[in-house]
Amino acid sequence: MDTNGRIEQEILADGDRERVYARLDTLGRGWRQLRSWQWSRAAAAGIAAAAAAAVVLSMNGMMTVTGPAWWNAVVVAVGSILAGLVVGSYIGAPIGAEATVCDARWPIFGLTGLVLATSTGQETLAAHLFTGADPAVQAEVIQPAFALLSLALLGWALRERLELERKAVSPSADGDTGGVCTTCRQLFPTRPGPPGGPDA
Repeated sequence: MDTNGRIEQEILADGDRERVYARLDTLGRGWRQLRSWQWSRAAAAGIAAAAAAAVVLSMNGMMTVTGPAWWNAVVVAVGSILAGLVVGSYIGAPIGAEATVCDARWPIFGLTGLVLATSTGQETLAAHLFTGADPAVQAEVIQPAFALLSLALLGWALRERLELERKAVSPSADGDTGGVCTTCRQLFPTRPGPPGGPDA
């Protein structure tokens, strides 16, 4: 009995270890992919991150209220960087991983969640949205939950964009397109050829 129990524990431990290694490998691939970006993509990501931070700070009331929670600044910084990286992934994407209108919804939802999560004061969006909630419950339960969900959504959106790019530049042998949305409009459509060209 003891031998069987130890074998089961070793099998479970091996399975857990494999999952951890797979996640670390995914993070490593994503980091290498981000480091290989052209300067235009990195610049677009930086500009988008700064713009996202400015939008969130202008809407959440942090600049006008004294003493916001310390974690608000951390959440805004991390969320803005993630949103900037997602937007940077739209610029110069390889064929098969072009940004679509559907891709734009995740950063918008994530930034909206950041505004709700970091709003302070009585005249903010979160105060009006959660009017019936006790202020302590709002500040200690609802807003941290929105912060975690928003950061998770932005992180997931970035991971999906990087995975789509990876699949687009290294297609599989069975012809799988990597889950490219064929019904969505491109976010940055390409210009048609000149009139009177070969397509006319």
